[in-house]
Amino acid sequence: MRHYLFLLCCLLISTASSAQVGVSGFYNFNRAKLVGDAVNPNEDNLSPYANGPELAVNYWFRLPKNRIEFQPTVYFAQSGDNSPWREAGFQFKTNIYVFDLGTDCDCPTFGKQGPQLEKGFFLQLSPGVARHWANLNGVNMGNTALTLGAGVGIDFGISNLLTLTPIASLRHTVTDYTGMEAVNASGEELDVRGQLTTFQLGLQATFRFDKKRY
Repeated sequence: MRHYLFLLCCLLISTASSAQVGVSGFYNFNRAKLVGDAVNPNEDNLSPYANGPELAVNYWFRLPKNRIEFQPTVYFAQSGDNSPWREAGFQFKTNIYVFDLGTDCDCPTFGKQGPQLEKGFFLQLSPGVARHWANLNGVNMGNTALTLGAGVGIDFGISNLLTLTPIASLRHTVTDYTGMEAVNASGEELDVRGQLTTFQLGLQATFRFDKKRY
């Protein structure tokens, strides 16, 4: 899957001669919960999800008269070396610049005039879909699930070419393991569902190549 992500990165960069693209790095704090009739709430039910890094790439476009910007994004995440979990997905991220919604300036954040908070702060919504792979106690599991995310960020224009954006976000995934094998702390095989909530802290570097607009 990492090879596919690399190819997608190359494709985005190769088509960026008149566009804006971004590369993001996150550290994910994962909170996973096994639920279902077979799960004993008094036991420490095992889950494959541990904290780990995430890499994402996106393409950018926006509404012509309002600062609502869209970032179709592909990502790959994994847990630490001692935990067998992988995730790849797509999110349609939408940034809403609530303090600067009415501007029609189609230019980089660096070129916008005004206070940094007013021009750079945004709220983010990000529906998507994710594919999960895990190996729990020697049992391979995998499934595709819908995701829903939200976050906040602020753009810092370094130049017309480069914008850096710290982002804090939350992504919730309902990963259905029903019909697959999972094992609790007592070694019993269970049919369960796994609910994953991920808190993300990251930094996005956005590159603006359409110089004719600034």
